[in-house]
Amino acid sequence: MDANPPDPFAVLAALGVSDARSAEPVLGGADALIWRVERGAEAYALRVFRPDQAEASEREVAAMAAAAAGGVAAPRVHAAGAWDARPALLLSWCPGRPLLHELRAHPWDAWRLGVRFGRTQAAIHTVPVPPGLRGHPVPWAAWAGPDEALATRLLAVPPRAEALLHLDYHPMNVLVERGRVTAVLDWANARPGDPRADLARTASILRFGPLGAGLPDAGARAARPALIAGWRHGYRRVTGPIGGMAPFFAWAGAVMERDLSPRLGRPDLPWLTPELLARVRAWTTEWRTRVA
Repeated sequence: MDANPPDPFAVLAALGVSDARSAEPVLGGADALIWRVERGAEAYALRVFRPDQAEASEREVAAMAAAAAGGVAAPRVHAAGAWDARPALLLSWCPGRPLLHELRAHPWDAWRLGVRFGRTQAAIHTVPVPPGLRGHPVPWAAWAGPDEALATRLLAVPPRAEALLHLDYHPMNVLVERGRVTAVLDWANARPGDPRADLARTASILRFGPLGAGLPDAGARAARPALIAGWRHGYRRVTGPIGGMAPFFAWAGAVMERDLSPRLGRPDLPWLTPELLARVRAWTTEWRTRVA
């Protein structure tokens, strides 16, 4: 959360945009502030990063351009620049609503939504890695922290063909409308690597994320496994069977622990409890034991 958010109209002016009618803040991720901007009859998303994220914003632009060129729906960049040393992007406002919201409104469609979710992730993994993402300063495997045993085990796994990894692919970053995926958002973590890392990261989020919030208990219990089953089915219909996942699950669990532990107690994350973190640790330990 930004204690002193910038004036969006000042940011727009720095990008050369002076005809915006309105700029309304919307819920963003951990990496950026986001406003919905209206200019004439068109809507846009203004995304403002931290000052230390200049290179990250450039990589995100490269990833979105590569995804769009490869047939994956992604926001288009209309303007890029900086305000007060903070990188900023003006992106197309994509139609639809987050898949998570669609799931909560229509939990009986969980399997169908999961199939589309999985097919889209498979499509991402066919996109050629753009030059702007090569030589990433933090390879995907390093996300788990200084864990030499796990790193050694991952290096010993016969690699699959290098793919474009989203690494934050979850139901809040995928928009749907009328039964189709209309956009994949938030490419800040994208980099090249083994597609099984991206699958394991998504699997951990689907397993432990707050998918069922707002649903009756019975609906929540049914929606999560149905979504996960549909996701697996949709992905495998495109790629065929995926093997050798165990060390990647151990990696994804370690990444989730490292990511969530500092956020424990935040009032905007009521689902993040010590009990949930304990479940994540147990899951990670189980997979580490299997690949020890």
